[in-house]
Amino acid sequence: MDLKTVALRRLEPLKGACPEPVEGGVRGIFWLSWLVAALGFAVLAAFAASTDYFPGDLGLAHRLQDANAAPFTDALDWASRLADLPLVTVVGLAAALGLWLLARPAEALWLVVALPLPLLSGLVKALVDRPRPSAALVEVSEKAGGSSFPSGHVTTAVVVYGLLFYLAALVIPQRGLRYLAQLACLALIVLTGLQRVHAGVHWPSDVLGSLLLGGLLLSLLIWSHRRFARRRRTAA
Repeated sequence: MDLKTVALRRLEPLKGACPEPVEGGVRGIFWLSWLVAALGFAVLAAFAASTDYFPGDLGLAHRLQDANAAPFTDALDWASRLADLPLVTVVGLAAALGLWLLARPAEALWLVVALPLPLLSGLVKALVDRPRPSAALVEVSEKAGGSSFPSGHVTTAVVVYGLLFYLAALVIPQRGLRYLAQLACLALIVLTGLQRVHAGVHWPSDVLGSLLLGGLLLSLLIWSHRRFARRRRTAA
C-alpha cells in the first residue's frame, strides 16, 4: 500500500466533518453582525434621547415634504395604512392562514409570532421619550401621540413585510409571482418610512432607528426559522 492510499484512508472520516466548522463560522459572523447592529441602535437611541432632532433631519424632512404629487402622496398613505396595527394584523393573519392551507404550518406559526413583536418599539419610545416634530419646524398633516423614536409603523413594516419577503422565497415557486410579492413587500417598507416623515410625525433619524430595530427583530425570526428547518431536515 503506497503513502497516497494511506493518506486518503486517514482523511476519509473527515469528509463529513467539513460542514460543521463552516456552519459554526457563519453562525459566529451572524451573531457578531447582530451585536454590532444592536450596539448601533443603542447609540442612536441614546443620542435621540438627548436631542430633539439630528443635524440633517430638518433639511431632509423639508425636501421630502416638498414632494406633493398626488400619486406619490397616495402611495405613501396606502403604505402607511397597511403598516397600521389593525390592518397589518389582518394581512398577517390572512397570510398565515394561506401558509397553513399550503401545508406550511411552521411558517404560519412564525408569522403569527412576528405580529406582536413590533410592540417592543413602544417600550423603546417610553425609554427614549423623544418629542415628535413640531409644527413650527415642519408641516404636520397627521395627528400622532406618544414619543417619536422609533416609529412603530416602520418597525411593524420591517418585521411583518420583511418576514413575508423571506417566506415568499420559500413558498412561491413561480419566479415572476415571487419577485412581484417581494417587490411589494419592499415597497411597503420604503414607502411607510417616507410617509412618516412626509406626514410630519417622525424625523428621518426616527425612521433609521426603526429600520435598525425592525431589522434586529426580523433577523432573529429568520435565524430561528432557518435553524428549525435545518433540524427538521436532519431529523427526517
